[in-house]
Amino acid sequence: MTVLEDIARWVAGLSCDDIPERVREVARNQLVSVLGAMHAGAGCAGGRAVIETARYLGAEGPCSSYPGGERRALDQALLQNCGLSMALDYDDYLFLAHTGHSAVCVPMAVGEMVGADTDTVLAAQVAANEIGGRLGGSVVLGPHNGQMWAHVHLLGAAAAASKVLGLDEEQTANALGIAMAEPVYALFPGFMGPQSKLLIAATPAITGTTAAFLASNGMTGSRGIIEDPQGFWAHFSFVGLPFMMTGLGRSWVTDTIAFKLYPGCAYIDTAMDALFDIRDTKKRDSWPNVDAGVLDPKRVKRVRVEASLLTTAMDAMSHGYMDTAKLSPTNINFSLSVSIAIGLLAGELTGAELTEGFLDANREEILILASRVELTHSAPLTVRFLRAIDDAIDLKAALSQLDLKLLAGARHRLGEHLSGVATMGRREALEAWKSLSPTDRAYLRGLFSVRGLLGKARGYDLGSASFEELQMPFGARVTVELDDGSVHESEKLIPRGAPGDPDRFSVPESKFLREASGLMGVKSAREAVAVLRSFEEHSLADVHECMATRLGPPEVK
Repeated sequence: MTVLEDIARWVAGLSCDDIPERVREVARNQLVSVLGAMHAGAGCAGGRAVIETARYLGAEGPCSSYPGGERRALDQALLQNCGLSMALDYDDYLFLAHTGHSAVCVPMAVGEMVGADTDTVLAAQVAANEIGGRLGGSVVLGPHNGQMWAHVHLLGAAAAASKVLGLDEEQTANALGIAMAEPVYALFPGFMGPQSKLLIAATPAITGTTAAFLASNGMTGSRGIIEDPQGFWAHFSFVGLPFMMTGLGRSWVTDTIAFKLYPGCAYIDTAMDALFDIRDTKKRDSWPNVDAGVLDPKRVKRVRVEASLLTTAMDAMSHGYMDTAKLSPTNINFSLSVSIAIGLLAGELTGAELTEGFLDANREEILILASRVELTHSAPLTVRFLRAIDDAIDLKAALSQLDLKLLAGARHRLGEHLSGVATMGRREALEAWKSLSPTDRAYLRGLFSVRGLLGKARGYDLGSASFEELQMPFGARVTVELDDGSVHESEKLIPRGAPGDPDRFSVPESKFLREASGLMGVKSAREAVAVLRSFEEHSLADVHECMATRLGPPEVK
């Protein structure tokens, strides 16, 4: 059985009752989070361009577009909803992909077309998460990462639409094969700075959804297009990881969804948490230079941030695409220094601060503050992240599936691919090694030992992963030095809203209320959250009704 045939069998047979309640709860909160991101994305120039284009191209149809709930044809609704949820990098993420754009938007839109019940829509959403996360994991040793895995929306959308349309196993396999026939390959110049990034999920989501309709009408697709010697893995990974596609229905990557409290890459979250923790602590202590919770940016002499390799690499990649003459919300999402600067200046980081009006009015002050931010790599925090992943999926067993020659080749190709990015050189690597504790050094030796990799414990299955226990500690330590010489520090390991945060499910609600209340009013926004959190008890018509914007003066929060 091919990879796609295995997926098709699982998708066609999946029902909402098969999904553990804890996983369904995460999915309901994903609805709240993604819809909140859509409302925030409507405020930036790229978001407005998407809305106007969808309105111009789209005749009236059965599918809701947000914010507002205007009814549009399927493609235009997906263009708007997926584009806005992507606009400010405000999306949720899981192990190992950013699936929410298509996982949420596609089943809701197709469900409205065919009158599907919300049980089926939620099952389709979870299916898209499970498949998209696994597909991203299978190419983690490849040229892309994170949101640039645009191809996950091809497969996720096709699976979700197939589920909602009620396609059988054979039709679903064809839909998946059609969707992957022309996979999307994102390019850094179109992703790291300009507003073209907004299409990175919308375009493949439309294609994947269309593939399901084509399959329902008899079109066929390749069943072996993932693993074929000239197929997907051959072109989109330096070495494919087939075991990442296993375990459907036995482990749930939906368990690992992290909800963002701030618009921006996940790797900035803990630094922002730590910055605002310093602000709030000093406010409680009656710090005289705190006014309404805002640090006086004029008194900030320097901000030092120590973070994992994920954060430092992200920030380095953003530098080459920054235009200081015209700050771009897209680029800021990947720039820790500018995000910190905005947090200092505004006292918060929300969709409102990533509008062109705010950025243009405050550009010079933002750049001055950003120049005072120093970011350095903390090797112990990097190892902390590896250990957390290892605790859930047994990295050593997973790595033992790989051929050493292929792994060495993947490392070389990755180095070539990132040759234009400031990465860790030998001297930096040696300093990082020296900074580790003996325990951490021993752990890394054991994890990457040649003897261990030669063990060849074949047959690793992702179904054995403990995703319900997974944490993703993108740790950061922030130190703020003021002009009077005083120093204030905070360290955060687990981002707010991520697995391991005891208040994880409060973040989607906070985000939605903050970003949607200006358009909907506070009362209506709270009612919408209540409906989404009891999704299966309602119809899609109920969801549309509660989400429809009621124009009028904004209510006081």
